[in-house]
Amino acid sequence: MKKFTLGFIIGGVICSALTGFAVEYAVTANPFPIRVDGVEKSIEGYNINDSTYFKLRDVADAVGRFTVGFTNNTITISTSQEPSEPTNTDEPITIHEGEVSQRRFAREGDTVIKADGTAVVLKKGAHGVLGEGQGVAPGLGVTVTGVGNTTVTMTNVTNSVFSGDVGAQVDSVGERINNQPYYVNNITGEGHWGCEWMAMTSMPATEGTFRYQLSEDKNWIWDDIMHGWTTLYNQNFSSYADMVLEANGLH
Repeated sequence: MKKFTLGFIIGGVICSALTGFAVEYAVTANPFPIRVDGVEKSIEGYNINDSTYFKLRDVADAVGRFTVGFTNNTITISTSQEPSEPTNTDEPITIHEGEVSQRRFAREGDTVIKADGTAVVLKKGAHGVLGEGQGVAPGLGVTVTGVGNTTVTMTNVTNSVFSGDVGAQVDSVGERINNQPYYVNNITGEGHWGCEWMAMTSMPATEGTFRYQLSEDKNWIWDDIMHGWTTLYNQNFSSYADMVLEANGLH
């Protein structure tokens, strides 16, 4: 019986070299029809040395249910359902910032992938706050199952309260996160639980001198109308962030 092997290749391979000797293979088009779940599909195939090969991306397009990519010299395969990071592992995990996923809360040593592809390894700052000064919001998108199997997803950016009961889960300064707000600074992109923000920043001691003036740590903004400082991280300043940056010479 003629041998038929289904293989996946990225491109047609016509020869290989081993210890100085080259071996050439005859490459012909796949002569066999292809059906996926009973439906005939047109997929370009190659017959090499009595085995049939297809481009991995072509198979992904025809079958669906998974996608193929190439990032950082690595072939990546993703199923149609986004894989979830382990929820009970002590090993470091990778968090795609803002993407909803079933995973545990962020810990020191985890890697956050920002929207622009930048990778940030989480660490504690001078005030013991996880991610302090790193410009990431690892709390966004986390989906957890709490007491009574209540599932809660952290998706809001500002003025949001994590109301799910996840027992003794605490933030990086040791406070329980239940019913804590999770705030994101729209200027720096940094996100923390309410008690973490309180631990790492305080109102500037001196008055501001111009409208939209940022504090040195960029977590407070001077309100010249109210003549006082207000926390930037718990306000939705995204609508005029450009004006704030321009006023501070950061645009």
